[in-house]
Amino acid sequence: MQILAYEEDALTFWALQNKLPIILHTLQDSSLPSQCDVFFKPSFGRGGGERSSQFGEFAFILLTEHCVYLGESKWDKSAEKIVDGVLTIREEQQHRHWMFKFCIEEWVYGCHSNWQEFVEIAGPNLQKRGITKPLDPINSLLASNLQIVLGVIKQHYTARPTVRNVLLYFHDRMLNAQLPHQAGKDFLVVSIDYKDGLLGNFVKISC
Repeated sequence: MQILAYEEDALTFWALQNKLPIILHTLQDSSLPSQCDVFFKPSFGRGGGERSSQFGEFAFILLTEHCVYLGESKWDKSAEKIVDGVLTIREEQQHRHWMFKFCIEEWVYGCHSNWQEFVEIAGPNLQKRGITKPLDPINSLLASNLQIVLGVIKQHYTARPTVRNVLLYFHDRMLNAQLPHQAGKDFLVVSIDYKDGLLGNFVKISC
């Protein structure tokens, strides 16, 4: 069976399914695809404002042998513009990455015995880093989702991994000089030509 899909989400799934060795090579990550686990579109609410504990969804989270890659995806039809080789990452996206990295550091590799203790003790430390969003209370769906994802991360590694931010940029045979080589404040950029993965304007996803 073949599934035909559209836009960035489809391209992200297609790339993780078909281009993972290229992604790892570009990231200079020596992990084998068989050593990797992937969360596709893990959601932690719809974003909300500064008073909301929700902080949106990643395009993907890639767990390799030694690194956790927190991923965003953009394609050449996205509203974000490339200026002097730099693609802008929206502030709420940047905060999402900072907040999740904080959760990895403080919950997965911290010394909190339960989620409530984590919220009460680690929450003020989050504000000291300039992020005013609160951590979600123990009985919420968001807290449950976070604990599941963070639990998988903990099980995947025998030692504390490096956390990196990455942007997959999908393009239709753009020249190297036209591509972004930097994104946001600390994002690694992986450019992927999607032309061969299309049927017309639709992305071909194999099952």
